[in-house]
Amino acid sequence: MLDRLSPEARHITLLLIGTALTWLVIELPGLDVNPLLASLVGAIATAALAYLTPLTKQYGVGSATKD
Repeated sequence: MLDRLSPEARHITLLLIGTALTWLVIELPGLDVNPLLASLVGAIATAALAYLTPLTKQYGVGSATKD
């Protein structure tokens, strides 16, 4: 999906996904979350999305190389 983008655009998109997830965790009503913890949640969730979904075939379960 993101593999059609240039490497710069792909990485910026992944960063924006992490930013959006961090913002979402902070803004959820009823959750009093530390911004540092929210940043970690956003980063880990973005890494998991990139690895576990076919978002990019550069790495993760959809990669062409098997280690």
